[in-house]
Amino acid sequence: MRSTFGSLEALRKALFAQQGAIQATGHNIANANTEGYSRQRVNLSATQPFPTPSWNAPFIPGQVGTGVEGDSSQRIRDTFIDAQVRHETNKNGYWNAKSQALSKMEDIMNEPTDEGLSQVLDQFWQALQDLSANPENAGAKSVVRQRGQAVADTFNYLFNSLSNIQGDLKQQIDVSVDEINAIAGQINNINKQIAEIEPSGYVANDLYDQRDLLVDKLSGLANIKVTAVSSGGNASDVAAGKYTIEFLDKGGNSLGTLVDGNNLTTNKLGVTFTETNGNTKASLALAGKDLSGKNVFGKLQGLIDSYTLDYPNMLAKLDDMAYTLAQAFNQIHNEESGKGVDFFSDVDNKAGAAGNITISDDVKSSVENIAIGKEGSPSGDHSIVQALANVVSNGTLNFQDGTKTTLKSYLQGAIGDMGVDAQAANRLAENTLTLKQTAENRRMSISGVSIDEEMTNLIKYQHAYSAAARMVTVVDQMLDTIVNKMGR
Repeated sequence: MRSTFGSLEALRKALFAQQGAIQATGHNIANANTEGYSRQRVNLSATQPFPTPSWNAPFIPGQVGTGVEGDSSQRIRDTFIDAQVRHETNKNGYWNAKSQALSKMEDIMNEPTDEGLSQVLDQFWQALQDLSANPENAGAKSVVRQRGQAVADTFNYLFNSLSNIQGDLKQQIDVSVDEINAIAGQINNINKQIAEIEPSGYVANDLYDQRDLLVDKLSGLANIKVTAVSSGGNASDVAAGKYTIEFLDKGGNSLGTLVDGNNLTTNKLGVTFTETNGNTKASLALAGKDLSGKNVFGKLQGLIDSYTLDYPNMLAKLDDMAYTLAQAFNQIHNEESGKGVDFFSDVDNKAGAAGNITISDDVKSSVENIAIGKEGSPSGDHSIVQALANVVSNGTLNFQDGTKTTLKSYLQGAIGDMGVDAQAANRLAENTLTLKQTAENRRMSISGVSIDEEMTNLIKYQHAYSAAARMVTVVDQMLDTIVNKMGR
C-alpha cells in the first residue's frame, strides 16, 4: 500500500519543479536584451508511477501518480533557421565588403565631377587651344605648363590614393584571418567546457548560446559547415554536443577542418601576399594546405577580390592612360617638332606610370621649351600645339591592353565599368542584408524572449506553486487528524 506521506513527497516534487520553471522564466526575462541569447524552458514530466512493474509489485488496480519533475532545461532553437541565417550572413559579408571597397574607389575617382580627371584633361586641352590661338603669348605657355602639371598631379593623386586603399585592404585581410583564428580558438575552448559538462547529464544552454553567436560571426567572414559531435557518457537527449567546423568553398565543397570537435583542436588559417609581373595575389592556407584559387566567399573573399582584382584593374588602367598619353604627347613634342624636348617625364615603363608621371625638367625650367610649331618653321606655325591638343581630346591612341580609342573614351569606359560593378555590389549588399534580416527575424520569433509571454508563464507557474503549497497544508491537516485526533 502507498505510504500516507507519499502525497507530501509528490507535492515536494511539484514545489521544486514549479520553482525551477519560475527560475528559468526569470533567467529569460533577465536576458531579454542579451545578444545571442535563446529563451529556455524547463521540460516537465510525470515521475514514475506507483507501483513500478516488478516481480514483487503489489497487486492493486492501476497505478498511482507520484508527482512531477523538471527533467531538462532546453533552449528553444531551430537549427534549420540557424543555417539560413548563416548562409545569408555569409553572402552579405561578401557583397558588403565589395560594396565598401568599390564605394571608396568611386569617391577617389570622383567622376563625373568638376574635380575629376576628365575635367583636368579638358582644362589641359583648353589651355592648348588658347596657346594655339596665341602661340607667342608667354602667359598662355605658362598656363599650358600649369595644366600639364595638374594632369600629372591628378594621375599621381589617383594612383597613390588607390594604392593606399589597396594597402588598407591588405591589412583588413590580415585582420580577418586573425579574427577567424581567434573565433575558432574561442569555439574550441567552449567545446572543451561542453565536453566536461555534457557526459554528466547536464545541459550547457548558456555555453551553447555563446558558441552559436561566435559561429554566426564566423559565417560572415567565410563559408563554413557546422556538424554536431556527441560528447558521449550520460549526455542528455537535448544536449547540443561539440561542434566541428569545416571551411567550404563557394560551391559547398570542404576545404579542410577549422575546428575539430572530436579531438578538441583547431587548425590555423594563414595568408601570404605575392606580386609577380604586376599580378597581386593573396593565397590562403589551412593547416598548411594551399587554398589558392579557392573561393571561400564571405567578407574575407570580398576583401581578397577587391585587393587582387578590382583595385589592380583600376590602377592598371590609370597606368595605361598615363603611359599612353605621355608617349603619344612626347613623340609629337619631341620628335615631330624637332625640338628634342619631352613634355612629360618618368614614364619609361607602363607599370607605375600614373604614380610617377610629371612634366619634364626642361619644361619646368622654361616655358620657351614648350613646342609650338615645327623647328625651323615660319613664325606663327602652331601645328604642333594643335596636334598635342588632338592627343588630349579626340585623337585615337593605341593603349597597352589592345584598346584603340580616344583618351576620354578610355577613361569613360574605365569609370563606366567601375560604376556598373559598384552598383551591382551595392544592390546585392542591400538584397542580402534584407534576406539576412528576414532570417534573423524568423529566428527571433522562435528563440527570442517575449516579455509578455514570459510574464504569462510566470503567473502560470506561480499559481501552480501556490496550489502545491496549499495542497501541502491540506495534507498536513489530514495527517494531524490521523495522528492527533483519531482514537480519542
